[in-house]
Amino acid sequence: MESKDIEYENIKAMILDILLENTSSSAVNLWFGDIKLILIDDNEAVFVTPTDLKKKIISQRFTEKLKGALGQIIGFEPIITIISSENGEGEITKKADDDVEEGLKKPKIVSTVAGYRPEYTFENFVVGSSNNYAAAFAKQVANKNYNGAFLSKDDNPFFIYGPSGVGKSHLLYAISNQIIENYPNVKIKYITGEEFNNQILDAINSKITPSFREKYRNVDVLLIDDIHFIAGKTTVQEEFFNTFNALYNSGKQIILTSDRPPNEMKQLEERLQGRFMGGLITDIQLPDFDLRCAIINQKASQNGLFISHEVSRFLAENVKSSIRQLEGVVKKLGAIQLLEGGDITLDRVKNSIKEFIHVQESDTKRMDSIIIAVSKKYGVTRDDILSDKRNAEIMLPRHICVYLARTCTNLSQAQIGKAINRERTTIISSENKVKRMIEESHDFALEINELIRQIKN
Repeated sequence: MESKDIEYENIKAMILDILLENTSSSAVNLWFGDIKLILIDDNEAVFVTPTDLKKKIISQRFTEKLKGALGQIIGFEPIITIISSENGEGEITKKADDDVEEGLKKPKIVSTVAGYRPEYTFENFVVGSSNNYAAAFAKQVANKNYNGAFLSKDDNPFFIYGPSGVGKSHLLYAISNQIIENYPNVKIKYITGEEFNNQILDAINSKITPSFREKYRNVDVLLIDDIHFIAGKTTVQEEFFNTFNALYNSGKQIILTSDRPPNEMKQLEERLQGRFMGGLITDIQLPDFDLRCAIINQKASQNGLFISHEVSRFLAENVKSSIRQLEGVVKKLGAIQLLEGGDITLDRVKNSIKEFIHVQESDTKRMDSIIIAVSKKYGVTRDDILSDKRNAEIMLPRHICVYLARTCTNLSQAQIGKAINRERTTIISSENKVKRMIEESHDFALEINELIRQIKN
């Protein structure tokens, strides 16, 4: 795939993210999931759909939304042209930029088949202290023996939880891709919690629940993203409970993600909580600074974009909301470079991605919350943490305060040092010490992640 094709794919992904802000995911997936952006110039953007029906619907109902979304990304609203590849209309050949004005060529179209997002693999999942256990457990589940009955149910169901945009879906796709590679004949079903809910309700209303049950109970691996969506929906939970039992008792693998652990889903039936808690549970938290840097560099490399060390550090320091936002930043920078050319300088970045850089006004207040939370957790006082005491009972909570501040705030090392009366070199040492402890102890990692969740909430 050429660099321009990659950038077009990135721009399309950004468009879908914007459309999802005011359009249901079902509608976006239905009408835009397989649309392709094939041309942008200073006047027009051309999209190709696989069928005449989709061309008609998008042209009549979604053109303005497409124009507005694209305008947010590239800074102006071009004319939107929708074409269909059903009868060969949308095929274009590779040609030099100076040939674009000659129009679209029309050789035979080559169709594509929707799959399990093969671009998401374990190889391109960047691992750090916030997700290393989740990645390791996911590989363990992906590489099980899927020929015949499973030898163990210790990791069934496999449950991953964490905030939005930290890579849970990436791991689901990576698992399914790995299983498909190892066992091509294994039947895999991936679906979101929202889609599962809608399909159940449609099946009930259409009186076709037997066919629905057959579809979901006749698989070897069931992956459901955002299972928390079914909480509070009695009929859906009843149907899922029966599906879960049928698969589990048949030795089939169940893999789920959620934004919170099962015991915190207040409207989830107790029997389902028990089923979820009976498997292998792991969490993913927001990436720390080092992991954010690694993710930015990887995404830039994948998109053929050169980002200097200075720009990478600036982005990692200022974009902390999610991995998805980091990807969005890199995609936007790629789109800007595609349209305007030139180097990605720090000044250019600051002027181009202001919507991604959210400096929290409450960082100082959050620092106080961190000290209070750590004091309560470890039975020390605020004065102890701010004091010169160097006994282990005080130093560990102090180290943890530093790590949490680096993870949960935009404060610099110098600002954190000022808040707890420490030099910058001491702050660096404290942060590194906690990172090592997280890597060495799963229990300690869970302890820290629970503190992060408390502070974030």
